[in-house]
Amino acid sequence: MSASQYRASILTPADNAFTFRNILFSTDFSPASNNAWWYALALARHYQSTLVVAHVISPATFVSVPPELLDKAKNWTRVEAKTQIAQLQQRQRGATRLESKALLREGDAFSVLVRLVSEHNIDLLVVGTRGHRHLKRLLLGSVAEKLFRQAPCPVLVVPGQARMSSDQVLRIRRIMCPIDFSQPSLAALALAILLTRDHDAELMLVHVAAGAAFHSLKEMHQLTDSIKVRLRQLVTSLNGLALEPRLQVSFGAPSEGISRLAVEYQSDLLVLGAHSMSATQAHQYERTAYRVIRGSQCPVLTISTSSRKGVGQTALNVWGSFAKKQKTPAALAEIAAHFMVALPGSHRGWGEWNL
Repeated sequence: MSASQYRASILTPADNAFTFRNILFSTDFSPASNNAWWYALALARHYQSTLVVAHVISPATFVSVPPELLDKAKNWTRVEAKTQIAQLQQRQRGATRLESKALLREGDAFSVLVRLVSEHNIDLLVVGTRGHRHLKRLLLGSVAEKLFRQAPCPVLVVPGQARMSSDQVLRIRRIMCPIDFSQPSLAALALAILLTRDHDAELMLVHVAAGAAFHSLKEMHQLTDSIKVRLRQLVTSLNGLALEPRLQVSFGAPSEGISRLAVEYQSDLLVLGAHSMSATQAHQYERTAYRVIRGSQCPVLTISTSSRKGVGQTALNVWGSFAKKQKTPAALAEIAAHFMVALPGSHRGWGEWNL
């Protein structure tokens, strides 16, 4: 079986059928979280999901409380949190069929949320962030970064500058998927295709070539054309899209190029692959995924190689299932080369951005 025939065989309707059955919305009741709430609610309405609203009380909240007032402070905090969660749930007007759960937990926010993802079979986690391209790095929040790199499901990160339409209806007309030909970006592409089909949206594939040096305009055009060929190969046999994917190649810093193109083409959603790693590793320096999220004007749906539940697993399976069905290393190498997926133990993928 040829690579092109096999690629068509794995992209069946069954592989691409998906829904966000259970959505977890994490809130700390900040303006950033309140902004993200409308996206969580709109997604839950669209997919008729069960919406789980969670607030995690950090032990750090009570560090400066005198011991004799600790119990009283904890009780007051719990009551106040329950009240604010109830107020959020009251905003679900017009969604009478929407099932909702409220959860109040105490502990480390990241650990608690990851545990809730497993306990409630969560398909999508929604968080807000105060990240902004002109503000210091820590404003994105170590919890948000831990989640989009380590959560076992896709994570929708909603920047404070993203704005839902005035009627609070989810409209996804243009989806941008940055591609650096790494495995995380290919998983993101699979997820972007699923969403594009579901929303009858336009899909835009973007590659920003970093560090490219040219001796002539002809060389630049040749590189541009070769990259577009690679992008086109990824989606050639993917049918069912309302519009032919738009291919865009730019040069320079990846995060800046992605952010600029997202604004220029008025993207409603970015779908971004991210490498799974610890927060300590991620914080060694600002990686591309972090920078893109920090400067984005629209929500960013992230998927990492840690995403092994629900839609995340479906997206990874679209690209990964061929490995299970092929019997010979030669056949696997042929298909992997066609998709530009690095085989285990192979050299670093072409054009990767340190996602």
